[in-house]
Amino acid sequence: MSPVSADFLRDFADRWLAAWNSHDTGGVLALLHPGVCWDERVFWPHPLRGREAVRAYVDAIWRAMPGYEVAAIQLFTATDDGRALVLFRQRGAAPPALGTDRRFEVQGCDIFLGFRDGLLSHYTAAFEIADMLQQLGALPPRGELKGGAYLLSLPGRAGAGPAGNRAEAPA
Repeated sequence: MSPVSADFLRDFADRWLAAWNSHDTGGVLALLHPGVCWDERVFWPHPLRGREAVRAYVDAIWRAMPGYEVAAIQLFTATDDGRALVLFRQRGAAPPALGTDRRFEVQGCDIFLGFRDGLLSHYTAAFEIADMLQQLGALPPRGELKGGAYLLSLPGRAGAGPAGNRAEAPA
């Protein structure tokens, strides 16, 4: 990784959040290197390569989370490694498919793992999707369940087979 300045990372983070809050796919894509590696698996099942592949992801976010907005809580930088992490608060409305006017608010982080030519070349993110879905009424309350025990307790899930392998759901 190439070193970058703290000023560059702060400016980039500001432009990044502004682009997401604009709900303008082109504005988000303009911050990405043409060969970006996008590895965010909370909402997407596999890594994406290139700006055009990321377009479908960004457009899906606007459809799934109407009124989505994000605000920085704190920026953490590793200038010598050319990396940064933006701790954020995100909020928005339930997807139309849920048929509710409920809203969510959760924390998470955007993780900038690399830059090339002043553009983001490697990205991932982390946030608590289960909490978001609970707030939207799409998942039942967690109660006292810890860790994966909560997810494994959800009704209608396919059971875990031997050695943690996922068993097929009954037809």
